[in-house]
Amino acid sequence: MYTVVGIFVLLGLLAAGYLTLTLGNTTLFARGMYTIFAHFGSVSGLRVGSTVEISGVPVGKVADIQLDQEQFYQARVVMQIHNAIRIPTDSSAAIKTSGLIGDKYVQIIPGADDKNLSDGGSILDTKSALDIEEMVSKYVFGSVKQ
Repeated sequence: MYTVVGIFVLLGLLAAGYLTLTLGNTTLFARGMYTIFAHFGSVSGLRVGSTVEISGVPVGKVADIQLDQEQFYQARVVMQIHNAIRIPTDSSAAIKTSGLIGDKYVQIIPGADDKNLSDGGSILDTKSALDIEEMVSKYVFGSVKQ
């Protein structure tokens, strides 16, 4: 009797763990992925776990966001990209918003170079997030020139 209850509880815990990882969009190990970096002036609203997209198709996720004091206090975004996706070295990255007040994500615009970024490579051409609150406050409080 106790064995059956123990097995039932163990299966319940395994199912809860699986659902937590699946719904949280996380993985235990980054198998089949490589890491690339990008520096941005502002990553306002971007979070760890946000998607990385090319042409609207998810190709990876944001693994970490750090402040890089050596790069004039820019934000350093660490991205994990699926191994099947090759990104040219002259690609650019931008932080975009899905919808009017939606989540932020990183959009990669592929370049035309024959060489691809390898594990640990960096995207040099970046565009920071657009701060809608700042734009609205400038307009409302009259600091925008007509």
